[in-house]
Parts: sequence; structure tokens; C-alpha cells
Amino acid sequence: MESVSDVCARLWDLDHNRLKKGKDYRIKLTGNRLFSFVNREKMENIPTYRAFLELLDFYEAETSEPKEETERQYDLSRAFLNRCLETDVMKEAHSFLLSRDLVRQSYKKDFKELLYELWFELQPRPSGDGTERSAFEHVFVGETRNGLVLGFHNWVQLYDEERLGNLNYKRHRPQACDNRIITIDFTWNNNNKTFGSFFLGTSPEFELAIYTVCFLAGDENETTVILGNKPATILTNAYRVNGQNQIGACYPKFEKPERKDVHVPIDHEELIIPIDVEDTDHPRQRQKRKCCNCTIL
Repeated sequence: MESVSDVCARLWDLDHNRLKKGKDYRIKLTGNRLFSFVNREKMENIPTYRAFLELLDFYEAETSEPKEETERQYDLSRAFLNRCLETDVMKEAHSFLLSRDLVRQSYKKDFKELLYELWFELQPRPSGDGTERSAFEHVFVGETRNGLVLGFHNWVQLYDEERLGNLNYKRHRPQACDNRIITIDFTWNNNNKTFGSFFLGTSPEFELAIYTVCFLAGDENETTVILGNKPATILTNAYRVNGQNQIGACYPKFEKPERKDVHVPIDHEELIIPIDVEDTDHPRQRQKRKCCNCTIL
């Protein structure tokens, strides 16, 4: 059976919308701004990036704020998934998960519904404080609580918030950085983040695909993968809601093998309740259930 690492390597190769360092974006590791240049025009001309940027504007970072999905937000999340499903990287993710019997055959209906359930449905927060959030909000957008940044693991959101003056880059962690993944400290609207890990240049559809694959088919918390012929780790945390495994956190991690004297700590995340896997065949396997009969936009 094909391994998760094999399919993740292929997802990396199929990420045709990945922006190129030095040509499409440039970073500067000194000063209080990480990005010295991003080709915004190119980004906005790629359908998945354009849909992703439109969606980012509809989230409130503070965890104490009540969450309620608006009709516009619902439409934008569906539009974003539609654009992702048009890409080779998402088609490959579905093909692999289908071979593991983790998804249904229907691609544009059932698989899209599963992606929506995993990433966009509001779920009780794993800290158990009575508030709700979506996995997309936590992983791709970011949240704040008591002066800390929770989640926030997408480079496009990082760039956009820095461009708007809401984010200040502090420093990078050289033992946890290469051309694919960067680990940094920053402040976002005066909230602190340490050891925040990000892919660099990758498309939104690639990140959605690799996190979904590793969550559903990977190892319990950390999945070792080969991306661009070099190792990396995809961390996926789960918690249970009504007998279903839900995404707690997802992000990439890299440690230089020659720096064995330095250990990169697990990124600061909100409390993740350990999952109960006694009723599943695999730590990441969700209980199969029929999709609703609603029309998928």
C-alpha cells in the first residue's frame, strides 16, 4: 500500500500554483518585516489564491467573540473549495484517500462536503469554554486569547496581515528554517506568537490537501514526509465532538539534522483534548456517515 509520505511528496510536486522564492516573493530575516516583496498581482490572478484572500476577511480573531457563519461567509467558503477541487493537488489527495477507503467516490459532492465539515463547520472549542470555532479559522486565519496568538499557520495570511500593518515580525528560528518551512516569532495586533511554523510559497490548495491527508491517514500526531526530496513533519492534533474526530491544529515542522543540540518545541496551541480512539480502526479515521441531501454549492 502506498505510504502517506509517498502521496505527500506527489502533492508537493503537483503544487503548480506554488510561488517561487526570489521571483514571486522575497523575505528578509532582519528588521520588523518578513516579506520584502510579494507579487500580489500574480497571486490575485490565481483562482485559489483569489478565493482564499476574499475568505480571510470574514473572520474575527478574538476567541471570546461569538462565532456565527454568515450567508456571505458560507458562499465564500464553498467558492474556495470549488476552486481547490479544480486543482491536480486536490484530485490526488482524493484519489489517495479513496484508495484507503477514507472518503467516498463522489468527488464534487461527497468529498467537498467532507472538506467543508472538517474545515468550515463550527465546532465547540477544544478548551471547553463554551465558544466555537472552525478548523480553517484556527489553522489558516489565526486566533487570539489573553495576549497570545493561537494557530495562524498560513504564509499568505502572514503576508497580508503584515502588509496591512497588523503584524510585526520579531525573529526567525534558524534551526527550524529552510527554503520550504520557516519558524518565527511575531506579534499580531499586540498578541504574541513564538515558534510559529509556516510553509513558504505553497498554494492554499496544497496546504488544505496535505493537512487533510495527514489528518485522515497519517500517524497519530506527527507524520514524517518527504517534500522536495527533504524530510519534514506534519503535525495534526485531533479532538472529539459527538463521537467524531475534529481537527485541532495542523502545521509543518522542520529541524536541521545537524543541530541535534537544539530542539524546536511544539508550537503553542490552545488545549487539545486527547482523542478517544477505542471505537475507531485508526487514530485519524472518522466514523463514516451519510452526507446530507442539501445542495452543494
